[in-house]
Amino acid sequence: MLDWIAENSATLQVAITLLTALVWLAYLHILWLNFRRQRQAVILINRSIAQDENAHCFVTNMGAEPIYLMEVMARVVTEDKTYTVKVTEREEVALDDVENPLTRTNQGPIKSGDFIDVGSFLDLLHRAEVRIGTEGLFDTIKQMDLTVAAVDGHATHLVAARRKFKAEWKDGKPYFVPEKVMTSQIRNVFQRRKIAAMLEEQIE
Repeated sequence: MLDWIAENSATLQVAITLLTALVWLAYLHILWLNFRRQRQAVILINRSIAQDENAHCFVTNMGAEPIYLMEVMARVVTEDKTYTVKVTEREEVALDDVENPLTRTNQGPIKSGDFIDVGSFLDLLHRAEVRIGTEGLFDTIKQMDLTVAAVDGHATHLVAARRKFKAEWKDGKPYFVPEKVMTSQIRNVFQRRKIAAMLEEQIE
């Protein structure tokens, strides 16, 4: 055995070197994945306070980095038609009644662990009506999908999340029930580009 090792020492040394290199590459890959996961933005969209149209939507930044909320978009599905519209600005607040313009918008930075109240479902529907130029969305609402678009702390790329809420009617009132337990994080490059394109189309 010792003679065989001595005769093949050069080959064994090369094999050990390659094996060591592979172990280090695997270790560095794990470190990189952990680092990347820690820096990924995690946006939660929650329903709180109530369950009907008075329920409020909270956007929470659970990532390690701060984000800047750019837009909140609503996909409103009614019995007759589907609309996709921005509901970021607080249309229900009269501009003449505010001293600080920031109180009339949901745009702004969200620190890690912080959240903002983007309004109730009723507020969001009213904003959609103002944007679309129509009325009666409340009476025919079947579903509302909320998409939050933001920029990460280094302003390098768009981050986004989406949550779908079904409108279940009880006693003449819609109760907004989330389709899934968790908020869907939009990490696919093509989906993020699609959202960016939608934002560019709606630039005013």
